[in-house]
Amino acid sequence: MSQDGMRRIVVASVLTVLLLLVGFCHVSLAISSVSVSPQTVTISAGDTFSVDIIVDPAGSEVYGADCKLRFDSMILNATSQTSGTFLDKSGAETIEVQNSIDNVAGVIKYGETRIGDPEMIGSATEKGVLSTITFEAIGSGTTDLKLESKLSDSSVQLLDVTTSDGTCSVSGAVVAEEEHTSDKPAATSEQIPKKPESMQTPGFGAGCLIIGLIGSLLVLRMDR
Repeated sequence: MSQDGMRRIVVASVLTVLLLLVGFCHVSLAISSVSVSPQTVTISAGDTFSVDIIVDPAGSEVYGADCKLRFDSMILNATSQTSGTFLDKSGAETIEVQNSIDNVAGVIKYGETRIGDPEMIGSATEKGVLSTITFEAIGSGTTDLKLESKLSDSSVQLLDVTTSDGTCSVSGAVVAEEEHTSDKPAATSEQIPKKPESMQTPGFGAGCLIIGLIGSLLVLRMDR
């Protein structure tokens, strides 16, 4: 094979590899993400804290979002969930599809979408907060903040999305208010009042003396 032919093969191979790398990078950048922020929380029992659900479109156009967060209800108690500004930026009108908290099952759900003509209002393309959740620590231990999410475009087509969970570690335990013990020192044996001594009954000797006296009186009477 001539040198020109070899050069053509090498050039074609290099171009093929470059095209594959560019395509791979393009696909990677196009994947949107939904994450819990902060991803790691360390608190004490009885404390309250909040986490944000962050959506990063990564170049995609997001028109609607839906997420579900699971947690250990023996450790955390969700107290509220409020909408963020991810979808209503630029004055776009939105509607909450669902906003629920189930502290028995340990599940929080949130869904929101833009409403109106997509050609007029467009879609969300910038990173932002979808919702904010507030928790109260009611027990000790570590619980995952397990996230599930769906993102859709204006044609209600699901977008590729990756999720990043969170973790919450709670130290200590919630202690119920207890009765305070007295600050007075414990009474010593000298301070404890003694029980009054009981009246003693006549002993065996005294009983014999009485019987003897009664017997003498009976003898004297018989002599008379």
